[in-house]
Amino acid sequence: MRIKLLPVFSKLAEEGEIPPELRSRLPQGMRLSRHQVETYRALTEEEAEVVFNTAMTGDGKSLAGQLPILAEKEGWKYPTLAMYPTNELIEDQMAHLTATILRWGANILHNRLNSAALDLKMQDEDYARRGEALMSVLHNGDFILTNPDIFHYVMHQFYTWPQDAADRYAGPLTQKFRQLTFDEFHIFDAPQIVSVLNALLFMRESGGEARRHKFLFLSATPKALMRTYLERSGLEAAFIEGQYSSDGGNETWRKILNPVEICFEKETRAEAWLEAHLKDTLLPFFLERRPHAKGAIIVNSRAAALRIYEKIRPVFAQHGLTVEPNTGWTGRTRRKASYAADLLVGTSTVDVGVDFQINFLLFESDSAGTFLQRLGRLGRHDGYEREGRNIPFQDFVAYALLPDWVLARLSESQNGAPPLLKEDAEIERTAFNQAIEAALPSATEFEQYAQTWGKFQSVKILLGLARKPVREQYKETRPLLQKRYEETFGVHLNSALGEFKRLQAEQPALLDEALSFRGGTLFPCCVIDPTENGVEQFKAVDLLSAIANHALDYLSADDFYAAVRKAGLNSDWFQKQEPLGFFRLGTPREFQKFVFHFHGDMGGWGEEQFGKALPRQGFSLDADFPGQTEINRRLRKRTLPALLCAGKKPLEMRRRLNLPLLFPLYEFESDDGINGTLAFGRAALLLDARLRFHPMNCGGGVVIV
Repeated sequence: MRIKLLPVFSKLAEEGEIPPELRSRLPQGMRLSRHQVETYRALTEEEAEVVFNTAMTGDGKSLAGQLPILAEKEGWKYPTLAMYPTNELIEDQMAHLTATILRWGANILHNRLNSAALDLKMQDEDYARRGEALMSVLHNGDFILTNPDIFHYVMHQFYTWPQDAADRYAGPLTQKFRQLTFDEFHIFDAPQIVSVLNALLFMRESGGEARRHKFLFLSATPKALMRTYLERSGLEAAFIEGQYSSDGGNETWRKILNPVEICFEKETRAEAWLEAHLKDTLLPFFLERRPHAKGAIIVNSRAAALRIYEKIRPVFAQHGLTVEPNTGWTGRTRRKASYAADLLVGTSTVDVGVDFQINFLLFESDSAGTFLQRLGRLGRHDGYEREGRNIPFQDFVAYALLPDWVLARLSESQNGAPPLLKEDAEIERTAFNQAIEAALPSATEFEQYAQTWGKFQSVKILLGLARKPVREQYKETRPLLQKRYEETFGVHLNSALGEFKRLQAEQPALLDEALSFRGGTLFPCCVIDPTENGVEQFKAVDLLSAIANHALDYLSADDFYAAVRKAGLNSDWFQKQEPLGFFRLGTPREFQKFVFHFHGDMGGWGEEQFGKALPRQGFSLDADFPGQTEINRRLRKRTLPALLCAGKKPLEMRRRLNLPLLFPLYEFESDDGINGTLAFGRAALLLDARLRFHPMNCGGGVVIV
């Protein structure tokens, strides 16, 4: 099935709608969209504490969030902390912000901050404490681009030492920044939503009426769970939408997305599609339009992206066309090269907010959100720049890979209603987006997580505020904040305090996992990647992905660290990852299935041992990979948060519990032959929360219905 998406035009603000201080600062010839002006007013004039800008992809949401600091209202810098979910997006936004500041002629000290930059600052400037290095960056910047992970660790008191005041770093951050921006926040799930709202409610309750902050969320598709919590929280929220048309009409509209032809393909894997269509569809697109063609392939799996890259690269090279990969393991130099290549092959690292100049897109998707996010990369620009030349695009084409049953829901009548989409139809983006959301399933949002594991983040903040150095200072704040938490998340924190202390004493691995932002890295390994150059060859990556998708050569720890030091790197960072093993990466290969083995008998276990997140020890990997004996010896000794469900396959678990397609579940087998599904780390906690409210028989002899 083929359809044509009509172009999208955004409504521009009229001159009289723009506040004078902003209008006077606008660069010559610049026009603002109406939603951008509304966002500026909400951030600088109105009472709303939380502002959601849900404008369409490509409509300048990031600029909307930067307008208060660019306007320099009343000569004030309006300090801003802007957070992005990926380092790739931080780099992309840093480049855009630098150009924006130059165009506006603004005097704004801006900087980026991530974990690697913090490590480097500590090393170069000899900071003994991570928190002090962090504060030096925050104090010396008007606009800081970072990630929500660092914000989480500051606000949840992870950088403080026992003798410190709990607000040693959270306090200065709260006092310095007037606005906190969360970009692309829709990609996060319940644990991160709970974390951010914990911090926002603390800032609101401790700041009082005299020091109200503004919290801006930039997301075309905010999650329902976030809106539910906001409604309960008592925070005043404003939702700002864009205004759109498909014909533009006159000069009061600006084109933000070009028309796109979408071809829906009955295939879910890009690798399989390329086997059939590399030479009759993909390559001809580039040759027939050359040089007016530039594209991207976005897939779910990093290994699939690398295999696709290896397959396409020599074919394209015969015609003088370049192909580059861009995945979570790709070094900075190659990532930069990928955006200049004729064809980029990437994963989710590039589909979140990154600004593409392409007119061809082939993509996989596992949900409506992923589909719309990836499609949103296409049609944003009329052309691209290469060697100082602007090369225009002639047309825009997408190939969307979907299973048969989704295509049927899109193209066939359901319960007597007309089809959502018709062959060769021309359709507006809003109607198209609604059709995709109706056809593709929505996975669970784990709304029960706050009541089961998220509550411990709230307890941690409250316990910190009760410590001696700040106990009196927050005497009145603590009960008010506790009430806010309880009303927002539907929890009882007095009883949660006892659970917190029990976990702290008896099951710290579970508590550590619950208190982290994205969850811990449970299977780290270190690799040398010969496809990269210099220091970018050395990486800490996921062991499970490495053994499943790569040919590997095993290295001893001594050999790896000697190579690290020879390259001029500090080996301490790699040692802190506590790697299970060391490898030299070989070529990508077809997926190697593996099973976890549990060294112990489960036949005598009761139902309390199954279907619950518990600290477990005694796992090894049943797979063919070099260094297996040594790695499994280390792995068996590690205590890991884990949940086991006997007698169920991962696919059945995903289907029955409405889990995301890529939710990380594995097969296991015990010494006495019991097998089933296994989840580790954050996935174990999420699954635990889901099973408490949607029980199923996970083993132990008692059937739950």
